[in-house]
Amino acid sequence: MDFSRLIEWLIFGGILLYAIYSMIAIKEEKQAYVENAKEFELKNFLFFLPSWWGNTTDQYEVDESSHAIFERTDTRYDWRADFIWFKNDAHLADLELEEVLVKKLEELKLVFDPEETIINTPSCFEEFIPYIEGRIDLIHIEGTATENVSERVYFDCYLIKDNINDAYLFAKSRSSILNGAIEGPYFEEVLRTFEFLHQ
Repeated sequence: MDFSRLIEWLIFGGILLYAIYSMIAIKEEKQAYVENAKEFELKNFLFFLPSWWGNTTDQYEVDESSHAIFERTDTRYDWRADFIWFKNDAHLADLELEEVLVKKLEELKLVFDPEETIINTPSCFEEFIPYIEGRIDLIHIEGTATENVSERVYFDCYLIKDNINDAYLFAKSRSSILNGAIEGPYFEEVLRTFEFLHQ
């Protein structure tokens, strides 16, 4: 066996070992999320966040009483989640939930790819008591989009209307196309398991 063939097999073996390690790490990360979720409260919403999400709100010029920002501080993923609470106002009062979402997306200069976009109210909320009782309404959109005319992103968001306080919670996850599959499932799980604190 010549030396170049040995090098090729070593490289192939290294790639195979790295793939096996990655699969194990991802499996353990899912279990770690369930076991080590940390609570985060914003107004009357309680979220259970992955322990590896760092709260980086203080690094941005936002009102920390109504806006929280999370990023992975242990990696260099191009990913960020924002949770923004805002009151209903005269500009939004007569709009349907979908129309409020469209306004928010326009403010972010996002244009979704129609063939790669899902807009719905996830079925997991069909049995969520606050939703059934009409205390909240929500809509979800996710897919690939163009941001600021040129940048390709993966965007996932929920707009939740708090009918008790006449307010909204806009939760969004933005990442590069390649990183969308890494934190996206955790973001969705956080939004699917939140608690609404008003009874």
